[in-house]
Parts: sequence; C-alpha cells; structure tokens
Amino acid sequence: MSPVGRVRHAFVDESFSGDYLVAAAIIPAGDVANARKVVSGLLDKRQRRIHFKDESPARKNRILDAFDGLDLEARVYLTSKSRTAREKCLGRLVPDLAAVGVSRLVLERADTLVDLDRRIIYQLVRTGGLDLQYEHLRSHEDLLLCIADAVAWCAAKGGPWQNRIQAYTTTIRL
Repeated sequence: MSPVGRVRHAFVDESFSGDYLVAAAIIPAGDVANARKVVSGLLDKRQRRIHFKDESPARKNRILDAFDGLDLEARVYLTSKSRTAREKCLGRLVPDLAAVGVSRLVLERADTLVDLDRRIIYQLVRTGGLDLQYEHLRSHEDLLLCIADAVAWCAAKGGPWQNRIQAYTTTIRL
C-alpha cells in the first residue's frame, strides 16, 4: 500500500511556452480504466489522440468538463527555461510522485529526451530507494497522456484556462 493509502499512476507532459513546465496527471490505479474510457469517448472519428492545442475553444471546454468528472490530481512543476530545466523539474517531480503513492510513471515520448530522462529518473529511483516503474510512450499509445497535455497547455496559457484546472491542480515553482 502506498504512503497515502492508494496506488496511483502518473502521466507526464511538458510545455515550453514562456517558462518551462512539466505537468503530471495523477490517477488512482483503480480508476485508470474508467479514465481511459472517458478519454477514448472524447476522440473524434479521425483522431488517434487528443492534442489540446489543436482543439477549438468549445471542444477544449468539453474536454475539460469531462476531466472534471475524473478522480484526478494534477501537479505543474514550473521553472525558467534553461539547459537544466527538465532535470530540475524531474528532480522534484519523481520523489514527490513516489511520496503520494505513484507506482507507475508514463512520460510523453520525445525521442531527444528519452536518454536524459532515463538517466535522471534511474538515479532518483536508485538513490531514493523508490518503488517506481517508468516508461516513455507516444500520446496515442496511452490516451491518458492527453490529460497531462491539457493541464500543461492550460497552465502555460494562464488566465481563464488556468482557472479551469485550478480545482485539481497544484503548481510548484522551482
């Protein structure tokens, strides 16, 4: 059992519009199948995935309305852009997620970042004695990555979009 009583999965994406941020959508393991069903039901006929920035404002609101009904927690790790921004964000995110019972971490795959991420996460898991499995997948390989994508987009956009995710999102400025 996790330190907080529930095993969770986390899905991670980034945004680098303005500041650099990494968003994690955290879902209890027992609710992952239902969350996938909800997200799958949001796909249009021609879509393999939801890429939030490409959606119309009305559709963005419909997607966020659906997310409001999920047992969802999100965290946004925010720092200024730099060569070490990702390392800084992951350095805080990985132990934070492990502390709240995340046992599986899925990161959106960006081929140029996989080796860096693996080095960072491996070191954090090893030195911290963390029980955490992690993998890199493309957004169409795990539809729940779109939740992190939406949270990252809304947080980066700010204003009313950031307000839409405020009820379930914590921002950590590094």
